[in-house]
Amino acid sequence: MLQDAIKLLQMKTKDHIDARDTERATLLSWPDAKIEIDGDPYPYEAGSLVFADYLQEHEMEVTFEVMEPEASTMKGKLMIPSPLQVGDRLIVSRMTGQRYYVLGKER
Repeated sequence: MLQDAIKLLQMKTKDHIDARDTERATLLSWPDAKIEIDGDPYPYEAGSLVFADYLQEHEMEVTFEVMEPEASTMKGKLMIPSPLQVGDRLIVSRMTGQRYYVLGKER
């Protein structure tokens, strides 16, 4: 029974981000992401990075309903750009397998 509990805990914490393990980094390129972790001798490329959803560009389908001067409907796409720019200081957290989760920007 204890072994089952340990296995269940391991499954639930697989790829878990430990908030105590946050580090700082600099964004070297964007949108083909490359970051440099403070103190590491080499940069990390897009394949080893996971970005928080709110840091990425979003495209949304929208419908506008206008009532005045006459009723009409317009449809289109709304692009919300990423807030990231080259040179930004980032807060990152180490994941398993030399991967990093980008949590946000430093202010």
